[in-house]
Amino acid sequence: MHKVTLVKRLKGLYPTDEYAEETLRSIGQGEIVAVTIVRPRNVQFHRKFFAMLQIILANQSYYKSMGDLLDICKLSIGHYRTVMTQQGLVKLPKSISFASMDDVEFADFYRKACDWICSEVIPGLRQQDLDAEVEAELMEFATS
Repeated sequence: MHKVTLVKRLKGLYPTDEYAEETLRSIGQGEIVAVTIVRPRNVQFHRKFFAMLQIILANQSYYKSMGDLLDICKLSIGHYRTVMTQQGLVKLPKSISFASMDDVEFADFYRKACDWICSEVIPGLRQQDLDAEVEAELMEFATS
């Protein structure tokens, strides 16, 4: 199995580096290959999520750590796996690492997390106000 990165242009997908070019060249004319489309994670989007969690943590009094807030968020929005124990089923938060979800999956996770925050953690908080606060925090961080 070869993992390559490609870029979409008007007439198709094109290799982004020498390895991808070589791999595509190795496919015979008319040969059928299976392709899985994965959109790599956007590191800025990942940072935005954690900046949002930091703001939420500072503006509520129930959750005492970022880890607690993140774990409860994951459990509340259904981002968990279940494990059978002697005491019964236990829900364990799943990872949101770059290796475990692509950009499309993370965007869906982010949307659900924002909905949960605005309805359960700080009821009445509007999504656009939260976004504005996060963007201001990121801009401040970038200029300092």
